[in-house]
Amino acid sequence: MGPLATMLSALVVTDVGVTVSRYKRNGALWLVASLFFLTAYIFALVAGAIYLSAVYTPVQAMIILAVVSLVIGVVVIGIMYALNARDQRIAAEKRRRSQAQTTFAIATALTLFRRQPLLAAGLAVGVGTVLGLMRKSGDSNRS
Repeated sequence: MGPLATMLSALVVTDVGVTVSRYKRNGALWLVASLFFLTAYIFALVAGAIYLSAVYTPVQAMIILAVVSLVIGVVVIGIMYALNARDQRIAAEKRRRSQAQTTFAIATALTLFRRQPLLAAGLAVGVGTVLGLMRKSGDSNRS
């Protein structure tokens, strides 16, 4: 392995280590923040229950809070479902475009092979030569 490959592998290992440590740190901080968000949510529920129990009976206050929480949960699930459906549509569209491009390239190549076989053979030799030259220039760095 040449010095260039050694430097690149060291750079990749360093970047991965930095990225992993950043994700660990962010995960720990998100965990702490989530704990405080959960605490704030619980206190907001208690405050809402106390306020509603002053206006309604305590049982009615709890039912109101339960229904509101249920509606919010259903809305969040609906949003998640809509976002997943949109992502699936986008992925299907990308797949269709890729398949259309591949089909077009194959049709063009087949037409070229049928109508002008010498040009197609020359094109294949040229592409093979370019790929061979690129591979050989990359191999000389390995010694």
